[in-house]
Amino acid sequence: MILNSIEFHENPGEPLEWQLNGLTLESINLLVGRNATGKTRTLGVIGTLSRLLSGEQQPKSLAANYSAVLTNGPQEYAYQLRIAGGKVDSEILSIDGKAVLKRGEGGYGTIFAEKLNGGTELEFQSPTDEIAAVSRRDSIQHPYLQPLNDWAKSVRHYHFGTALGKDHAVMHGDERLQDVDGRDADKVIRVFEKGRQDYGEGFVNELIQDLQSIDYPLEAIDTGEPVSFQLTDSSAPRFRFLRVKESGINGLTDQNAMSQGMFRVVSLLILVNYASRFATPTCVLVDDIGEGLDFSRSCRLIDLLREKAENSKMQLIMSTNDRFVMNQVPLQEWSVLERSGGIVTVKNYKNSRDQFEEFRFTGLSNFSLLETDFLNSPHAMATAQ
Repeated sequence: MILNSIEFHENPGEPLEWQLNGLTLESINLLVGRNATGKTRTLGVIGTLSRLLSGEQQPKSLAANYSAVLTNGPQEYAYQLRIAGGKVDSEILSIDGKAVLKRGEGGYGTIFAEKLNGGTELEFQSPTDEIAAVSRRDSIQHPYLQPLNDWAKSVRHYHFGTALGKDHAVMHGDERLQDVDGRDADKVIRVFEKGRQDYGEGFVNELIQDLQSIDYPLEAIDTGEPVSFQLTDSSAPRFRFLRVKESGINGLTDQNAMSQGMFRVVSLLILVNYASRFATPTCVLVDDIGEGLDFSRSCRLIDLLREKAENSKMQLIMSTNDRFVMNQVPLQEWSVLERSGGIVTVKNYKNSRDQFEEFRFTGLSNFSLLETDFLNSPHAMATAQ
């Protein structure tokens, strides 16, 4: 299942009202815009919707409307959710234009049962603090709800400008890997060990080759006790860290001694490489991609991530404020966010193709599209009309 579009309206009618209109998505996407236009918030909207539909987050304290369109093979899923005061006011799921779940105030609604009398609608009532698309899942009568749940659990939301697990370790002797799914960047050590367990040394070798392609000349990567410091108390707990062997350096470098930029790349590639090996589609959100990296490595990382998305069932949605990243990603993959007050609108190749094509003939760098506010220039506006 792939996310095709999403719209969002938070705190309608309130002072903190915020609205996202017209975000359409492809296999590879880059959200760009000036500071405070809503790039990070937009990725957060997708992340929150995924947690609601996976059952990992309840609607309490939320006041928001979601409208999303997803494709599941040849089928189109249209999902609408309205939450007010932490309770579900309305929820509608349509598949290829046919409503299969409708639920209104008080939790009352109808749901289509596939095996009952050759297919019929059933009345139901769900608690108003629950998402019916989650609580009503039934592999016999409502199997169409499972792909929605599968998509939600496939979403991985990473903030490249953060520690990405650098400040976390695994206690020695704790070998539990069965529940590792790679959505929590703080668990990157476990994800690495799970990837090696599930996919063998091929997983490790691909990771090393990827890091070499970004100009981190590594010979090996593993987990083990830290080497950058020693614990003097023999009774203290022992921990496992990520460790790498760098070409030309004797000994190992553990995560504590790695630069923040290097560790971010190592961590992100572990997480992405693990997700890209799944047989079912995954959705990877990366906020502030390239943050803190030099020009060359930033560009190489972007190229690598785009290549992985092209060669797997991974939908990639990134955001950036970095001109080097913008120049590395084709304009066809851009979504330009513009904010007026609390309303965010989007311009991309789908809704502003003529303007984007006109810009190509200027000979300017991609970043200049944003820097010069070209899409809102009188000439571009005339082209759009």
